[in-house]
Amino acid sequence: MSKKEKPMMVVWDEINGYDAKLKKYPTNIGSFKFDLPDVWSVKNQQTKKMIDVFETEKQEIIDKAQKLIESYTVSTMVWESQISFEPIIGNTYHLYYLSGKKTLSLISPNEWNKKEFYIGSYKLTSDGKWEKV
Repeated sequence: MSKKEKPMMVVWDEINGYDAKLKKYPTNIGSFKFDLPDVWSVKNQQTKKMIDVFETEKQEIIDKAQKLIESYTVSTMVWESQISFEPIIGNTYHLYYLSGKKTLSLISPNEWNKKEFYIGSYKLTSDGKWEKV
């Protein structure tokens, strides 16, 4: 065997020579046990975390969209009702179903004998939306 030829099982390179002790992994049968990291487990855990984050964000978007639709529906219903006065921002008004149409009133159901026609009470916000009270 020439100087340049080394057996296949020997850890040797031109710069460091015999460098088995410098390696972070086992280099012969008598070395310490070498376990590969459980990459699949870590990958699966991280994937699950990522999916959970996306699911949470998706649910937040769905909830926000539902609130937006509800707000739009309420505001549209009140604005499309019969209104015979100028509503003031911050005040509460009462919606009734009278004579085949929705009517917004200043009179609460406790002050009026029309409770069976009462739909709900609503407050006008500064951005022109109606909120159910």
